[in-house]
Amino acid sequence: MALEIDARDQLLQSLRGRTLRIPDLPALLQHWPQYVNLELDRLRRHVDTKLQELFPEGERLKKTRAADAGLFAASWWPYARFEALTIATYLSIWLFVWDDELDSAEFSSLVLDHSRASAFRAETLDFAERCLMVDRQQCTTDAPTNAIIASFRPIGEAISKSCSAHQVETFLKELRFFIEMTGVEQQVQMSKKLPSVDEYYQRRKGSSAVRMCLAITEYCFGMGIPTNVMNDNDMETIWNETNMIIAGMNDLLSVRKEIMQDQVDSLIPLLYVQHGTLEAATEDLMETLKAAIAAFEEASKRLLDRYFSDPETHRKLLQFIHGCQCACTANLNWSIGSGRYKLGTRSLSGGMQVKL
Repeated sequence: MALEIDARDQLLQSLRGRTLRIPDLPALLQHWPQYVNLELDRLRRHVDTKLQELFPEGERLKKTRAADAGLFAASWWPYARFEALTIATYLSIWLFVWDDELDSAEFSSLVLDHSRASAFRAETLDFAERCLMVDRQQCTTDAPTNAIIASFRPIGEAISKSCSAHQVETFLKELRFFIEMTGVEQQVQMSKKLPSVDEYYQRRKGSSAVRMCLAITEYCFGMGIPTNVMNDNDMETIWNETNMIIAGMNDLLSVRKEIMQDQVDSLIPLLYVQHGTLEAATEDLMETLKAAIAAFEEASKRLLDRYFSDPETHRKLLQFIHGCQCACTANLNWSIGSGRYKLGTRSLSGGMQVKL
């Protein structure tokens, strides 16, 4: 059951000034791998060049630099070859700045203009689809004037050139899902309603962009897992639970920042409505995260056991699973250390309290 807009305002007022305790999230993942690619310093130089191509000197360039997309990518894909890591980093930058165009009033006027935002999404998808085609002539002849959309070109071309047809189609499917769900997200945020928790979960599966990043893991690690294995139900569980872990942790860490921006369309506020207290909302999310980690590990074991007699596939699966685990630990470490959520700390050891 969706809530009317007066309930949205009441929710904001009810949450402001309250104290939220963020549990020790790193402890949940302490048994999972966490590494940083050895090419980090070299990668950061590439990042700075790319950002200067996108933005003039000013506040947006400064804030985008501060996000440290190099560390994000080097932690997400620690085993990647440098060429592939560079493309993965460009994708990360593209996702950050593209999303800012649609949900950051500080940087863009599209936030409150659904018609123009829809056109922006449509132009993005059209260009991305052309860049991912085997024959990419249209990608170069009909490039968009918007620099952010146009910056997808090297990403699409690299993936199209280096990936199998199945890998390209998987990436494109996740790109479409991501763009579609950002449209749904904007519609809901501009409406007089709040989503239910279940509605939010469904939308977040796409708008988190986690699955888009998982879709280039094979490319980053220079391997190809058989299509039937990638279509296995346990592999789908691994993708879904990785998405849940990353998106759920982000939602918990971002509450303070979002309340400061008058936003309540995330898990903790919605669970607060459902349960009545922040403590109960946090406990609910923590149980969901613990269940997701357990489901991930159970599905991974089943998958590895199933292909144990195929050494090459087993090796690739193990690397892919480790890659998903690194994505979870990397995203958490980067989110805490980058300052993106205005937590005022670089450690969550033992948990912490924040005032909303």
